[in-house]
Amino acid sequence: MKGLIILLSFVSAAILYYQLMRIFASGNDYMSRLRRYTALEDIREEKRKPKRRDSSSFLRVTLSKGIGKIRFLDGYKKRIQADLARAHLLLKAEEFLIFEIILFSLFFFLTVLARGFKSWPVAIIIGIAGWVLPSFLLRNRIRKRMKLLNEQLGDAITMMSNSLKAGYSFIQAVDIVAEEMKGPIAEEFAIFKKEVSLGLNTEKALENLSARVKSEDLELAITAVMIQRQVGGNLAEVLDKITETIRDRVRIKGELKAITAQGRISGIVISLLPVVLCLIIYMINPGHMSLLFTRPLGIIMLVFAGFMELTGIVMIRRIVRVEI
Repeated sequence: MKGLIILLSFVSAAILYYQLMRIFASGNDYMSRLRRYTALEDIREEKRKPKRRDSSSFLRVTLSKGIGKIRFLDGYKKRIQADLARAHLLLKAEEFLIFEIILFSLFFFLTVLARGFKSWPVAIIIGIAGWVLPSFLLRNRIRKRMKLLNEQLGDAITMMSNSLKAGYSFIQAVDIVAEEMKGPIAEEFAIFKKEVSLGLNTEKALENLSARVKSEDLELAITAVMIQRQVGGNLAEVLDKITETIRDRVRIKGELKAITAQGRISGIVISLLPVVLCLIIYMINPGHMSLLFTRPLGIIMLVFAGFMELTGIVMIRRIVRVEI
């Protein structure tokens, strides 16, 4: 019976978190915002439902303003906003922080509810895991998106080169890539084109593209384009050479990833093994493991173990990482 109550508590918390995400995400849909200015029918529909939208908007704005007033989190919020832009998520950093706070609170209180208040050290650890979970998912989305973008980059530059050979201008070639291709490369080139159409000069828009994407291959192409715009030359030939270089880099990265796969998996297993064993032993014998959290010597041992764990993770990452 107790296990069923715990399961239902976690399910209820997941449903609550999903509903809160829907409330925040619905207000950041740029298409719904544009429809307010382009369709009279949507405006009439909005007027028929003022209370529902006002309540969700009020909750979102109030919580976002509260997080925005915390000044010591400004650096963290800037990094989150940059990551959200790289992941192409229409969220504010304050809203993302609200998600992290909600998950931390849910994981903490549900653990205390399941194991009792004496288990607060473990509850804090599980709460921190809930806090880190959105960031982990965000990083995973960025990594997948950047991988797909780098894979599409060779075809995109080839398409631009062919367009330039056919007599199109550079902006027209970018427009063709944004319209003909799909995925992150089309999204980023569409943002670049939009910035230029709004009055930003091409060099500054290229710098924004490089800072937003943070891809070495794309930065190589952008550097070549900016140099060509300053000194002149045949941009189509330059892009052809860059395409060959990028495709060779992609091929070599794939080979290195296959070679270092065993080392990376070993690092992940070794890093997670102490944490998993600690949680398992705590579930089997809480009194035995609680000595690590209640005795000064146990706390010192945990701090030292955490430091050694982080050192091992950093060393393994440096060993398996090969710069190209």
